[in-house]
Amino acid sequence: MGSNMPIIKRRERHLCILQSAMAILILISLLLLSAPAASELEVTGIIGESVLLSCDLNSSTAIDTARLRFHWQDKSEKVLYSFNKGEENQHQDNLYTNRTKAFGSEMSSGNISIKLSQVTLQDKQTIYWAFATLFDENGNSIFERTKVCPTTLHVAARFPTPSVTVNKTNMNATCSTQGGYPQPVVTWTIQDVLLAQNRTLDPWKVQTNITLDSESGLYTVWSQVNLTENQTVTCRIFNPVLRETVSNTTIVSPGEVQEGFTPGIIGGIITIFIVICLGGIFIVRKKGCGASGGTMEVEGNNHQGNGSGETEFLARCRQAPDNLEAD
Repeated sequence: MGSNMPIIKRRERHLCILQSAMAILILISLLLLSAPAASELEVTGIIGESVLLSCDLNSSTAIDTARLRFHWQDKSEKVLYSFNKGEENQHQDNLYTNRTKAFGSEMSSGNISIKLSQVTLQDKQTIYWAFATLFDENGNSIFERTKVCPTTLHVAARFPTPSVTVNKTNMNATCSTQGGYPQPVVTWTIQDVLLAQNRTLDPWKVQTNITLDSESGLYTVWSQVNLTENQTVTCRIFNPVLRETVSNTTIVSPGEVQEGFTPGIIGGIITIFIVICLGGIFIVRKKGCGASGGTMEVEGNNHQGNGSGETEFLARCRQAPDNLEAD
């Protein structure tokens, strides 16, 4: 009896190890089962443009499209596109009318991707799935896929290049643009020309107003910063969905004209000043030549003036002597 004890203990030890291994395998299996069956694809569509919802059945043999049926639907179970043994869009929702197209020449290879056109804000954050079934000669299902190729659509609109204007009277710069989506991030960079120092302004040093247009659903951006002379200022608009930045730069130099005094206005002021000066000179010379007893000499001719003056002023005037002999 005593000689069998070590054998029993070894068996119990082996059994304990086996049970632990099985528990680990069960745990791994549960983790695998809880994982998503297919990875979700994320795509970005530009408002007003087209986007591809891609899906491939990975068929090793050619597919007879006369036996193929598939459709795409969104999270609300609205059908974007349907294909039933050669017939298209028998069950399409009105939201997607004339907006979807499949690639008929590639269906036999298993490509059931579709193109969604005229992307709108209503399409944002929508999840799309594909459903596919293949039938045999007798109409029996031999291949079926449900909720394959899950795709989340993100929607965006590009911001135009912003305009940057400088107000030298108030010593500030204003940046503006509109028609983009989603809400952007605005940053200002200022470089001191003389010191060659480049720095990004803190948000609390910037006055920014971003508004959403109720009709279009797109954003308008207005931002302003204070500045000094001899600086280069850059306004940047960052789109977080497209991961792209549009910017504009302007230089603030001491020689810039004060706001409100355009070159046209300055030219007008100079013209008026010249006219006033010439008019004053003309009046002074006319009074001098028309004095009583004065003599007016015109180039090539001598005429005696009686105080009223002549009409020709093509030469110099000479004042007559002040002292005249009495009778």
